[in-house]
Amino acid sequence: MTKDPFQRRDKVDVAREGIRVRKASVVVVTYNGLEESTVPCLESVLGLTRGAEFEVVVVDNHSSDGTPGYLRELAARDSRVRCLLNTENRGFAGGNNDGLRVATGDFIVLLNSDTIVTEGWLVGLLDPLETDLSVGLAGPVSNAVGNEQKISCAGLSPEEIIKEGRLWTAMSEGDRFDTDRLGFFCVATRRDVVDRVGPLDEGFGTGFFEDDDYCIRVREAGYRLVCVEDVFVYHQGSGSFGKARRETRELMKRNRKRLEGKFAMRYRPRHPRDRQLDLAESYLARMEEGGGRERLLYKTENRLCAAEAIAPHGWLKRYLFRRAVRGIRARIGQASPGRREATA
Repeated sequence: MTKDPFQRRDKVDVAREGIRVRKASVVVVTYNGLEESTVPCLESVLGLTRGAEFEVVVVDNHSSDGTPGYLRELAARDSRVRCLLNTENRGFAGGNNDGLRVATGDFIVLLNSDTIVTEGWLVGLLDPLETDLSVGLAGPVSNAVGNEQKISCAGLSPEEIIKEGRLWTAMSEGDRFDTDRLGFFCVATRRDVVDRVGPLDEGFGTGFFEDDDYCIRVREAGYRLVCVEDVFVYHQGSGSFGKARRETRELMKRNRKRLEGKFAMRYRPRHPRDRQLDLAESYLARMEEGGGRERLLYKTENRLCAAEAIAPHGWLKRYLFRRAVRGIRARIGQASPGRREATA
C-alpha cells in the first residue's frame, strides 16, 4: 500500500498551555514597493503575530521609493524591528543571507515582502519544527505559489482571498503533508538546520531556483519538508519579476541549468497539478477510513479546482489528466451519503 503523505496532528494552544516557544527571527527582504507590499506585510506581522517571541529583521536591497526612511522610523518606534540598509541590490539569496547573519532567533522565517500573514501563522509554522526534529523546513498554504502549497481562491482582493484562506484553515485544523519542495515566499526552519546546511546559494543572482536548491540540500541532509495546511499566508506574487518577462525567462533558464549542473541531474519535479491530484486522493482515502467527511470533501474539491486551473494543453496529457479527475469525482460520488442510500 502506498504511504499516505497526509498527516494530522493535535492542535496545541501554546499560549493557553504555557508551552515555551523559543525566539523566532522573521527575515523580510525589501526592494521598492513600499506602499503596495512592504507596509501591509510588516503591519500584518507586527499586528497579528501572537504566542511566540520574535524579531523582524528587514533587509532593504537599496530601494529608491522611500523604503529606507520608513524602515528607520519603524525600527525607532518598535523594538521588535531591526533594519539593514544595503547600498546595492543583493538579490533574494544575498538579502536573506544578510538577514540570517544578524538574526538572533532559535527559529528563522524567510518571508517575502509581498505577503500578508494571518492569525496563528507563526506558532503554526514553528509547531512541527519544535515537536519533530526530523522536520527541517515548514511552509504554509497560499493563494499564489508554484507547487501544491497553492489552494484555489476565487477572490480578487487580498481581503476576499484571506477570507477564503481562513475557511481553508478552519477545515484543515491539525493537517500537514510531506513534500519535496517548499516555496520560499514564506518558509520556517531551525537555527541548527541553517548551521548544518548553510546559507542560500548567492550564485543564483537576483532570483529563481535558489529555493529549489535549498530544499534539495535540506533533504540531502536528512530532513523532511512539511506543508502546514492550517496556516494560510496571502502572497501577491510576481512582484519583482512580473514587468520583465523576457529577462525573467532568461534568468529562469540560466538558473535551472545551474541547479542541474550543481547536482548532476535533470531537474523536473512532479508537476503541481499532479501533486494536487495526489492530495485530493489522500483526502478521499482518509474520508473512506472514517475521517471528517465535510471538511475532506471541501478540501478535495478545492484541490481539483486548483489542478484544473493548470490543466495540460497537449491532447494525450490532457486526456490522462481528465481521466484521473473523473476517477476522483467518481469516488466522491460513491462516498456521498445520497449516493450510498440510492444504491442500497
